[in-house]
Amino acid sequence: MFDDDRTSEWVPSRAVDDAESPRALWPFVAAAIGLVLVVVYIGMAFFFADRIPTNTTVAGVDVGGMSEEAAAEKLEADLAGAVSDPVPVTVAGTDITAEIDPTAASVAIDGAATVEGLTGLSFNPAHLLRHLSGSDDVDPVVSFDEAALSETISSLNEQLGTRPVDATISFAGSTIQTTPQVNGTGIDVETAVRILGQGWVSQTRPIELEPVDLEPDVTDKDVERVRTEQAEPLVASPLTVSVGERDVVLEPQRLAEAASFTADNGELTMIVDTAALVDQVIEGAGDDLEAPKNAEILIEDHAVGPIIRPGRSGMVIKTEATGEAIGAVVTTSTRTVEAVVTEEEPEFSTADAEALGIVEVVSEISTPLTNDPVRTQNLIVGTSKTNNTLVLPGEEFSLLTTLGPITEENGFVSSGVVVDGFNAVALGGGLSQLSTNTFNLGYRAGMEDIQHQPHSKYFDRYPMGVEATLWVPSVDMRWRNSSPFGVLVETWVEGGQVRSRLWSTAYYDVDITVSDPYNYVQPTTEVNTSPDCVPYAAGGPGFTVDVNRIVRREGEMIYNNSYSWTYQPVHAAVCG
Repeated sequence: MFDDDRTSEWVPSRAVDDAESPRALWPFVAAAIGLVLVVVYIGMAFFFADRIPTNTTVAGVDVGGMSEEAAAEKLEADLAGAVSDPVPVTVAGTDITAEIDPTAASVAIDGAATVEGLTGLSFNPAHLLRHLSGSDDVDPVVSFDEAALSETISSLNEQLGTRPVDATISFAGSTIQTTPQVNGTGIDVETAVRILGQGWVSQTRPIELEPVDLEPDVTDKDVERVRTEQAEPLVASPLTVSVGERDVVLEPQRLAEAASFTADNGELTMIVDTAALVDQVIEGAGDDLEAPKNAEILIEDHAVGPIIRPGRSGMVIKTEATGEAIGAVVTTSTRTVEAVVTEEEPEFSTADAEALGIVEVVSEISTPLTNDPVRTQNLIVGTSKTNNTLVLPGEEFSLLTTLGPITEENGFVSSGVVVDGFNAVALGGGLSQLSTNTFNLGYRAGMEDIQHQPHSKYFDRYPMGVEATLWVPSVDMRWRNSSPFGVLVETWVEGGQVRSRLWSTAYYDVDITVSDPYNYVQPTTEVNTSPDCVPYAAGGPGFTVDVNRIVRREGEMIYNNSYSWTYQPVHAAVCG
């Protein structure tokens, strides 16, 4: 019998192990090579991390292999000239060009922004390949003041575009007239800013900008809206304003005359001058409205003196409130409205007039007329204008202002005057006599002397030294009512005299002294070369006189005025 276990015993073969041993080492070799490559790859990634890829250029400036900081500095230095010169631009489809000044928009190369991201640690094979192969062109980043650049581009529309024309609306009588809008052409500012910002250095000159249609501020749509909502309702029918028992009808044409159209920040609207419409209502109301009447202090009869005409209350249309009422309905279908009417007291009442204390004569003077009827005519006109002049406490009396323009239209004629020391003729001649009288009224009553100038020659019809001339426009006669009472000037011509009185309540004690004449100068003969020369014989001598006025109130000194005046001699005149 056979034993299978003994005869088939297995013994390992060494020859087979020796044949398979090299194959078992390859994984270890491959792993080692891979590890070396990884180390090299990582090393290269770290090596190139802070360097810009080789052959990288920005607008022709080579920055390859440089750090971002060094590249930014180089770009800002080398490309500074590229952004300093004006940039020519044009609108597409035209041959019109203009220039943009980079200075106004603070244009500059932003080196840091340009090279940002060109360096940095990356394990991306493509990034490493760029470092090894190079050849990349980067557009420069430009910094600028966007608002200033937008404003500059907008201003180019004056050169490169056409202005739009607003649509209009107006009234011709009560007929509505309109004109259509006209669009203009211009530059799309937002797109232009983007194009310039991206291609300030790299774009081909001139840089081409896209045109756009420009709508006017006021469009056809705006006009149609205002026409439908405001203008047409305004003149659709008359507007009736009730004033008490009377109706005042404002016809469409009158309504249209008070209307105007305005555009504020492109917002078209119709404005109605309601105050002008209220004026028409007041005019139309006529006698149905009896306005308040101020009290008056006046002299109707020189033999009687001042009287007071009482004031009275009256009915008044309130302009603002009535205007608001009209404005609320003027563009609606409601065509009737009531005026706002109130009863008002006069501004100057009878009690106000009585309180002024104009009850007695506080100063007066009369000076004789000459035998010149033309001169007298000026004084008749002048005294009629100054008579009944009321000067309230603190107010100023000015003779030139009171007389008004000294013109033929105001009734004045030409008469004798003294010009440059010679007798002559001028419009309003003789009014210096009225100046003398009204000066004395204020001076003798203790009023504040503001301006007066005596005559250059002495005329014995006036009080020596205490008199005043008048000459348009520089020589006026003015005094201020420094009392607490009103004063009323009374002037008239009667009995060969210019008569004058000042009515008030006596308030001051006035003492006026005039010295005797001194420093006499005898007349000689002078040659008058004026074409209007009239020869005359010598008159009185020249001299100097001193005037002093002391004004007291209950013993207290108020004014102490002194002045000296030198009169010229009345030389004989011969024509030459």
